[in-house]
Amino acid sequence: MDEYRDIPKNPLPFSLLALVCGVAGVFIAQVFIDHAYFAIGLGAIGLFVGGYAISIANHYPGPDRMQFMLLAGVGLMVSVLAFMFGIIKTF
Repeated sequence: MDEYRDIPKNPLPFSLLALVCGVAGVFIAQVFIDHAYFAIGLGAIGLFVGGYAISIANHYPGPDRMQFMLLAGVGLMVSVLAFMFGIIKTF
């Protein structure tokens, strides 16, 4: 919620950003193995943004709440995979 105008924040851009960071991180970790440390960074960014997105989606009023939470959860899980693949391929 916006504390000044009581307008709920839209979780869609944050959820999509987490999903894009996770997918890009997994792609980098699998294809560009020499640069897998970028996957660690993208996974970490996706984790932070995905956690924020799922928090916003949980407080979002309306019928689309569960869809936003599902999208944020998928972005969060793909970011976890990107982070883990990046660590495995780097070390």
